[in-house]
Amino acid sequence: MPRFLLSVFFWVLAFFSSAQAQQSADTKEVERETFSLINQYRKANDLPLLAWDGEIARVARIHSKEMATGDVNFGHDGFRERVSHLRSLMPGFWGAGENVLKTSNPEALAQNAVTLWLHSPHHLENIRGDYIYSGLGVWRDKDGVIYFTQIFVKIKPQAQETETAAPSVNTPFGMLATPDPRAGR
Repeated sequence: MPRFLLSVFFWVLAFFSSAQAQQSADTKEVERETFSLINQYRKANDLPLLAWDGEIARVARIHSKEMATGDVNFGHDGFRERVSHLRSLMPGFWGAGENVLKTSNPEALAQNAVTLWLHSPHHLENIRGDYIYSGLGVWRDKDGVIYFTQIFVKIKPQAQETETAAPSVNTPFGMLATPDPRAGR
């Protein structure tokens, strides 16, 4: 009998582990699609394309996860610390911006996120900014609410190495949360 229970335990563990891995694969696909749509917008508006940076994406993903788990409130809490971390890793770091979003609407996630950001002046300012690198992190909470964080980074051009002006840090206060369709239930 104990062998049977142990076997069931490992089967259940494997089932839930694969479900978690599938969720991770789904959110990574949403990250890629959202990033691609942002670059499509930039290209259509004669703006240089953003380069994907894995470390920026990792930092963005951690923030989305912390919002999803309730470790931090939805918003830009900790942005200065994220910027400080990235500054320490990226020579010539000159400024950053951040867009966040949460939604419980599972339909066309990437397209809806980008559309909402494009219709918000603060978010659009980041999307249209003179940033060079970006990374995006998406996380889904236990109730199915999806959290997005996109961080944008600019690097000081070589010709500006001798300038002494402080780097810019753009912290838009406009945050987006789509209405919860379950709220009326």
